[in-house]
Amino acid sequence: MASQQHKAILDIGSNSFHFVVYKIKGGKSFTTVLRKRIVYRLAQQKQNGKSFLSEEDFAQAVKIILELKEIANSFSCTITATATSAVREAINENDFLEHVTKTTGISIEVLSGEREANLNYKAILFSYKETVSKNILCLDIGGGSTEFILGSAGKIFFIESLKLGAVRLSSSFFPNGDLDQNKIEACRVFIKKEMQHVKEKLVLEKVDFATGNSGTIHAMKDLARANGAEFNLENQDEKILTRKELDKAVELLLLTKTIEQRKTIPGIELDRADILPAGALILQTIFYELNLSNLYLADYSMREGKLLEILENIESKS
Repeated sequence: MASQQHKAILDIGSNSFHFVVYKIKGGKSFTTVLRKRIVYRLAQQKQNGKSFLSEEDFAQAVKIILELKEIANSFSCTITATATSAVREAINENDFLEHVTKTTGISIEVLSGEREANLNYKAILFSYKETVSKNILCLDIGGGSTEFILGSAGKIFFIESLKLGAVRLSSSFFPNGDLDQNKIEACRVFIKKEMQHVKEKLVLEKVDFATGNSGTIHAMKDLARANGAEFNLENQDEKILTRKELDKAVELLLLTKTIEQRKTIPGIELDRADILPAGALILQTIFYELNLSNLYLADYSMREGKLLEILENIESKS
């Protein structure tokens, strides 16, 4: 019988499989007891110009999920699994979902960009209870898409999911991981163009508080902190990424021409070295297009949003 004391959430993204086990303390109170991230990029191949999930994707996904299922079993809990842009955009999405369910017993909920953003907002509100009445802008830069959410007092009044992701733009502009000024500039121009609608809407709105919780955002903060002395930025708040910190970190990152060079920079996660330039360009462009001076780093993300939804459903039935 599945445990009521523990819940396991699996988030299948474009860049990696994120797995978290939580201990439930009652109501909406919980603690994280285990986090595991397995880097595997789904749907990297094209068929008639559209992405699809290969035989290797099928096999690797099943292998990873079965490994994670064993961990969940050790906590006597089942896995609640979600998937985002890599799976939802694949032309053989349904075959993949059926195969995974048949071979692992785990069914996957494929989230729309809007649903993904809603779960993120739920987690952000829980993270920053004191800001609930303020206009909160939430950003989530994933491997395949970026979500923008603006809300106040628990109500969302702007939501947009754009096909801007660190993996997606790396494949388009830096396919072998090498950087040059022309490619960097072309990538910036593309991001600005894709963001035009979001910019036009959000610059008219009052943003009291901007926050983000994705791997790219945390990675750029790690990069800024690890090189703080060189940047003359010793007194950094670990929960805030400022525009100055971001600019310095992006500048350092873009000086490297190859993946191997980037891996030598202090603070860079090795398995993110190939996709971080694209993610950094997305983040920096958002800062400038939306005129942000800083961004609060949230502890909770879409995974916690999904957990909170589960706990709310349990509460409503009791």
